[in-house]
Amino acid sequence: VDASALLWRVTLSGHDAGDRWIELADAWDAHADGRLYPFNDLYAVMAYLGAERHQAVARVLGAQEAAGRGASDTARWIRTVGQPLITGFTAFARGEHKAAVEALHPVRFVANQFGGSHAQRDVIDWTLTEAAIRSGMREVALALSHERIALKPHSPVNREFLRRAGSLALTGM
Repeated sequence: VDASALLWRVTLSGHDAGDRWIELADAWDAHADGRLYPFNDLYAVMAYLGAERHQAVARVLGAQEAAGRGASDTARWIRTVGQPLITGFTAFARGEHKAAVEALHPVRFVANQFGGSHAQRDVIDWTLTEAAIRSGMREVALALSHERIALKPHSPVNREFLRRAGSLALTGM
């Protein structure tokens, strides 16, 4: 989980993670079946997206759709949080940043009940903020950036988000 989040952040920051995505995706193959724990499936999908293994993403989504038809708590989490998160991250990886915002924004406050550490869940807000900036959604980008600054005012990443979101507002992009 941590390796997926780290490489995702590295990539969001504009750096090339190289073949690390392939190695990580290989490691996830034995665990990501879309039926056990939707939180982990999201991190497997991050690795698959980074390695450009679109069939593996489709496999996880298909398994989640089947498992999400049940009445268990896991099925409910898949439907209400797991699938929207994977849809949002997949849209982001495809360059469909507005679609990523539309998928991630409604579930961002529910995702904290999804499991994982604060740092592991922060990759969701990081991706959402980056998607808002890249899509030119200046009001959303500014609001998300200000939220991040309020939580961690000394974070260079958060300050950069705010700077970029602010430049959207100034240029009208």
